[in-house]
Amino acid sequence: MALVFAKDVGPVAVRTRMREVGELARDHWRGAWDGDGHVPEGEKPDGCRDYDGKAPLLATALKQLAGHGPHGPVWWRCGRSVWQSLADALDNPDDVHAYNIRSTARRQAREAELERARHEQEERRRRTEAAKWVCPTCERYAYPEAGLTPGGECGPCLGDRRRAAAEAVQDQEDQPPGGGIFGRRRRT
Repeated sequence: MALVFAKDVGPVAVRTRMREVGELARDHWRGAWDGDGHVPEGEKPDGCRDYDGKAPLLATALKQLAGHGPHGPVWWRCGRSVWQSLADALDNPDDVHAYNIRSTARRQAREAELERARHEQEERRRRTEAAKWVCPTCERYAYPEAGLTPGGECGPCLGDRRRAAAEAVQDQEDQPPGGGIFGRRRRT
């Protein structure tokens, strides 16, 4: 439905009348909001308006219509805050069709992110496999990690060697001076 205010009463009075008529007819043009029930973490709530059984209510002033024509930005649609062209005023950017487009875009973005993460993980695995070597002590595969020298011993063998060296030092420190049970006397 389109209303054209023919009497030139000034822009403020025309906008006031448009808003008042829009408020009185709200139940006939405003769609029912249907929001997302569950919003995934990190996403904003979304939803759409169901305009079934509703008709858009447009308004303009005859003076604007004469100055810009019916396809210019002369239409005010109830529930909106800007002047629009006829095509924009009749569009429902918050209807179920627009919601489905946004929902599909979100799903595709999530799938692309998962695919990117899978590729990164596969690339890390491939680089790790390419960098492995055979441990010269136990002949098992060794993989690059902090503290290992490529081509050297694996982590378990290196750990065993370090523990054995630490135990040998500890055993030597636990021995009394002089080597015997009572030790040797030192001459001064």
